[in-house]
Amino acid sequence: MTDPMQTNPRHLTRREFLKITAIPAGLLVAGRLIEASSRRSPRVFHETRLMMGTVINLTVLSTGGDEAGYAIRTTFAELERLVSLFDHRRPSSPVATLNRQGRILQAPLEVADIIRRACTYSEISRGAFDITIKPVLEAYQAGKKQPENLLGLVDYRRIRFSGNGISFDHPGMAITLDGIAKGRVIDGGAQVLRALGFENIIVEAGGDLMASGQRAGGDPWRVGVQHPRKSIAHPWLTTIQVQNQAIATSGDYMNSFTSDYRQHHIIDPRNGRSPTTYSSVTVLAQSATDADALATTLMLLGREEGPALVEQLPGVEALFVQKDLTTFRTSGFPKEA
Repeated sequence: MTDPMQTNPRHLTRREFLKITAIPAGLLVAGRLIEASSRRSPRVFHETRLMMGTVINLTVLSTGGDEAGYAIRTTFAELERLVSLFDHRRPSSPVATLNRQGRILQAPLEVADIIRRACTYSEISRGAFDITIKPVLEAYQAGKKQPENLLGLVDYRRIRFSGNGISFDHPGMAITLDGIAKGRVIDGGAQVLRALGFENIIVEAGGDLMASGQRAGGDPWRVGVQHPRKSIAHPWLTTIQVQNQAIATSGDYMNSFTSDYRQHHIIDPRNGRSPTTYSSVTVLAQSATDADALATTLMLLGREEGPALVEQLPGVEALFVQKDLTTFRTSGFPKEA
C-alpha cells in the first residue's frame, strides 16, 4: 500500500519499550548508533531527539557532513510540525481543538487526510480500528473499572467531513491518532530526506521505522524485532533484512494496565476490552502509516481474520506472537537474517 498523504515541500521549514530497533552496520543501543566502521565513505550521520514522548532517531548515509547536518535539522523541523498537528495532548493542536469543541471549521490538510485514512482502516477492519476509542481508553487510564458504558461515544461513522471542516455528531466524542500518526510522522521525515537527495536513511520513532536504501557496505538494513516479554533472556524475537520498507509493532507490553498484560492500551471498540489473542504483531508495509495502523488493527482481529486481511493487501506482511508466545508469520514475512 502507498501513502497518499504527501508533505508540502514549501513547509519544510512511545511506547515505553522499543518494539523494533534498527541495526545498521552496528547496533542501535540506548538511542545511539554504533557504526562498525565509521571511516568508510559514505559515513553514517545520526541524531536522536525526544519528541511526542518518543525517542526519534534519524540515520543518514552521506559523504558530506554539512549536507547531512542540514538535512537532519530540516527533517526534525518537519517532524515537529507534523507532531504539532496530530498530538491530541497539545492543547493548541487541531486534534485537541476538535476534541474540545466537537468540530473544527478549517482542518489542516494533513489532519483531514490522516483522519480519513484512519476511517479507511476502520472500514476494512469492520470497525476493529477506531480512532474514536479515546473516551474509553482515558477511562481505563484513570483507573475506572467498567468504562464499557462509554462505548456509545465510539463510532468512526459519526465523524463528519464538510469541505475542510470536521465534526462529531455526538457530544463527548473524541479521537486519538496514536495508532496511526507516528507512522505518518515517520513517512513525512523520510519524504523530506529523499527530497533533499538522501536515499540511504532510517527514520525511527519509538521502534517503528522506515528504512530506505542500504547501510554502509551496500547490504540491506537489519532490524531486530523485540520480544514482547522483557523477562526473556534474549531481547530479540527475530532479526530481518529491510530495504525500502516500513516496519511497526503493536503489543500488550507497551502500556499495560495490569501485570498479566490482560488489559492494556489497545482496546477493542466493539466491546471495550483488550484483545486476548496476541502479545504483539509486527507489520511490514510500503509506508509507515500503513504499518502503524495495521499493527494496531491486527492486534484486534482474530486468528483467522487478521492473517486473511494481510494476504489481501499488496506489499504487506506480518509476524504474530500469540499469548502463549508461539509465533507464526504470513507467507512473505522474511525469515531470520
